[in-house]
Amino acid sequence: MQTRTACPHHDFGAGFDPLDLRDPFPALAQAQQERTVFYSPAIDYWVVTRHADIKAIFRDHHRYSAANTITPIVPFSEAVKQLLADGDYSPEPVLSNNVPPSHTRIRSLVNRLFTPRRMKSFAPIIRQIAQEAVAQLPAPPVDIVSALTYTFPAQVLFAVLGVPEVDVPQVKAWAGERIKLYYGRPSPAEQLEMTADLVPFWRYVVALVAEKAQAPGDDLISDLVRMRNDDDNIISLNEIASCMITLLVAGHETTTAQLSNALLHLLNPPRAQAAEDYAGVDHSLWQTLCEEPALVPQALEEMMRYDPSVCAWRRLTLAPSTIGGAHIPAGANLLLMLHAANRDPALFPEPDVISLTRDNLKEQLAFGYGIHYCVGAPLARLEMRILLETLLEELPALRLVAGQELDYPRNISFRGPLSLWVRW
Repeated sequence: MQTRTACPHHDFGAGFDPLDLRDPFPALAQAQQERTVFYSPAIDYWVVTRHADIKAIFRDHHRYSAANTITPIVPFSEAVKQLLADGDYSPEPVLSNNVPPSHTRIRSLVNRLFTPRRMKSFAPIIRQIAQEAVAQLPAPPVDIVSALTYTFPAQVLFAVLGVPEVDVPQVKAWAGERIKLYYGRPSPAEQLEMTADLVPFWRYVVALVAEKAQAPGDDLISDLVRMRNDDDNIISLNEIASCMITLLVAGHETTTAQLSNALLHLLNPPRAQAAEDYAGVDHSLWQTLCEEPALVPQALEEMMRYDPSVCAWRRLTLAPSTIGGAHIPAGANLLLMLHAANRDPALFPEPDVISLTRDNLKEQLAFGYGIHYCVGAPLARLEMRILLETLLEELPALRLVAGQELDYPRNISFRGPLSLWVRW
């Protein structure tokens, strides 16, 4: 592993806080101009900022491993390890932190859960959930995060996975603690407290999978159980449980943050919109979508480019590498700044401007790239589109409450406002 004293880019990284997600864009834009790859001593990671470099790393899984994707930034103490062992906490690498050939075997099965035809079959129930959730909003002003975007993605995910909706509050709480544990910097005492929540979360998922194995239903967990055909060589029940605990975190927390980011910018873009796109300084993106709802899919892609909820992802070097002029040893951790890549001026002209006329949004990396491209992307796009369409129809006068200050969680990977007050 590299030593901090010998790091050639220590000077730039020393002032960079990778957990401060309030407004990381100016520092990352500066990095793209001055040090496209630099070392962060705060977390012992090399930070990569350019789109071309990140895409190449995602593509080359022979030189860059996904094995560190779900690794705690703060290594587990012996007390934490013992608590996990005593609780039979035994998830295996299956999706985002797995590597071929095991990844290939499992991913080929999970891909079949998210086919366009299967997703289309869920559209009516998703629309029903969206309509009911919007109808139940309290009188304004409302924190749209706590009242809607926090729970809606979990309600959708639970419906398609076959998880009881009554469990949404508990699973959301568990998922939030797991993100803090693996992607934040908890103290030793906080680590123990969060780990105490992780064990019942795992036991819940194991019991859920066992229940589906005994009595399969019309849901995605049951689909995976049926694919197994009682053959561990196809996929084991423990691997299915490992897939489910991953989906029961990433499958809704990321969508919560992305919807919140999208609403923030659609209602009040923080920077001037391109003059050729919109007429008049008071003409918001929300008004544009009310007038042209067919633009919602394009708007969502631009929101994911402009402010992706998964703002950074990780890789591990398997051999010495030179990236952006930085010489990086084998066994080094890489932090791939997806939000920087999505604003790389080499690919996206005027990257800090929100535009609905970009013709290269397929290049945005909000869902990753390559063999680990987000398996749930079709569901995420579908549910976000349906919720925005419902809000545009039911609350066309939606607007932000003026003067509010936004707060963001402290972690390296998941960015979205913790609250967002609106009125109509």
